[in-house]
Amino acid sequence: MTVNEPGNNARCLELEQDLVLYHYGDLAGAERRRVETHIKDCAVCARSLADFAHLLPKTLLADEPPAEFWNDYNRELRHKLAQLGEHEPWWRKVFLTFKPWAMPALATSAIVSLALTFTLGKGLWQTPETAPPVDEAILEVLPMAENLDFFRNLEVLDALEFLESTSEQSQSAA
Repeated sequence: MTVNEPGNNARCLELEQDLVLYHYGDLAGAERRRVETHIKDCAVCARSLADFAHLLPKTLLADEPPAEFWNDYNRELRHKLAQLGEHEPWWRKVFLTFKPWAMPALATSAIVSLALTFTLGKGLWQTPETAPPVDEAILEVLPMAENLDFFRNLEVLDALEFLESTSEQSQSAA
């Protein structure tokens, strides 16, 4: 084998990926022969291939923790769960002291709050659109609308007076 020359580094960099494929046996035909002839001539690439043969199988090994790890993990988990079961929150202690009458008191308070909401909240929750509009102009026009016939007769009388005055002027002019 010959030692890799400085000018030959570019060719080695091009073949770097092919060396990995060659190691796994994924190259076929002309590419495989090209890499094999290069390895015969280049000591650096031959050494890289030997390193691949040594390192790449280690990357595929399963990273499974030993059985001792799982035993310790299981023991710690059971211990923590037992501690949680022993520790009782403060609110549960308070609730248990009032337990005999807590449920009836809660139901009574719910019924009272609903009753108050429906009785007192009825007037508070009306929106302006549902409340009838109180407008002074409507209150003034309403009595006039009831006497609409009376006002129509007044208009006829006004028109009659106008016609009489125009007819008197035309007769005096003639």
